[in-house]
Amino acid sequence: MRLALASVLAWGLAGPTVLAQPAATTGGQVVVSADLLPSAPATSPGGATGAAEVRTRVFLEGRRAIGPRVTLRASGWIEGLAARRGGDSRRAATVQPREVSATLDTAAASVTAGLGQVVWGRLDEFQPTDVVNPVDVTRFFLEGRAEARRAVGLVRVRAFLPRGATVDAVYVPIFRSASFDMLDEASSPFALAPRQACAPPIGCLPVDVTGRRPSTRWGHGQAGARLTASAGRVDWAVMAWRGFESAPLYEQRAVDARRPALLVDAVHPPTTVIGADVETVRGAWGLRAEAAWHADDTAQAVDRFAAVPVGALDAGAGVDRRAGDYRVSASVIATWRSPARAGAPPIDRRDLQIVSVVERSFVRDTRRVRVFGVYNPVDRSRFVRALAAWNPRDAWWLEASAGWLDGASTDTLSRLAARDFVLARVRLDF
Repeated sequence: MRLALASVLAWGLAGPTVLAQPAATTGGQVVVSADLLPSAPATSPGGATGAAEVRTRVFLEGRRAIGPRVTLRASGWIEGLAARRGGDSRRAATVQPREVSATLDTAAASVTAGLGQVVWGRLDEFQPTDVVNPVDVTRFFLEGRAEARRAVGLVRVRAFLPRGATVDAVYVPIFRSASFDMLDEASSPFALAPRQACAPPIGCLPVDVTGRRPSTRWGHGQAGARLTASAGRVDWAVMAWRGFESAPLYEQRAVDARRPALLVDAVHPPTTVIGADVETVRGAWGLRAEAAWHADDTAQAVDRFAAVPVGALDAGAGVDRRAGDYRVSASVIATWRSPARAGAPPIDRRDLQIVSVVERSFVRDTRRVRVFGVYNPVDRSRFVRALAAWNPRDAWWLEASAGWLDGASTDTLSRLAARDFVLARVRLDF
């Protein structure tokens, strides 16, 4: 699979000797980053804590037009890892596509087929209706949601309607799950898959997790559509999606008395999402709102390995303003969950996330500072990531960032507490 992806990527980025077309662009970047997580939990019982990693990524992208209507795009990266995790040396490598697609454009519609990303929603970082692409947890915390999205195979049709309205219909034939880390996931500091379970009567047992992903067949295809339009100075959209939970939930299957070990399945239940979002501008302020109703959803039980059917609603609103070299944004997102049946195991019934971003550029955009923060007052958990970037000369960027996670509850931020990190990165664009 990796060799095939690399071959397709190389073909898409080949020079004019392969596909001589005048409308062609190529580019890419090389990124070398080093990160340190001094308090990361041990990867095995009794193991050492902490992790130090070096990640090297080569990203390539290209675009080539074939006549006036057809466009080929190919982009992706090769990334390698050299790390010390929990006292053990780790090596890993991966080839990942970002987009490998062909698009046919007409006056009435645009049709795309291949591998790619679809971004729905309007809020910063946490978008309730952004459901098409799964994310990689490590890249989300180290770099942000835009970098964390994983490409999926898709067929996408965008139909252009009168008065500027657009219908965006997407079909994803093969399920792809979210990941904790695309490089040696089992030992990753950001992995949330259970490694052991402890209970007073039996003590602690190792957990053996088996993945159960939806099989590839017609009935397991994911599909949805989004209608966007404008009314005066207000842009709005409605969407619907039927698919599977991209992040795994864990269900106990049995206890293996011979080892002994707890046998757990990582499952991806079906989900149906109906949502809406709206955006407008009032003076210097941008105003946004977004909501998603999960008609059938699933939540993780907080006291056992069980996936609990629920109904859920995510709703949020945000503001942003640009003033000179500054950009400031803030949003609040609330989540309510209700078990679908009486007597269900306990779950996190509500969450509240306050998200803020402050950005500043200096000296003709050759220096940048960005602070991103999330606070959950319900669970008293928080995450702050600060970034400083410097462009000393053309095509070169030097970056330094630090992240702090804290919490003592059962939400995701709390479960990732102690993954504080510092990161240094060198990037060369070409």
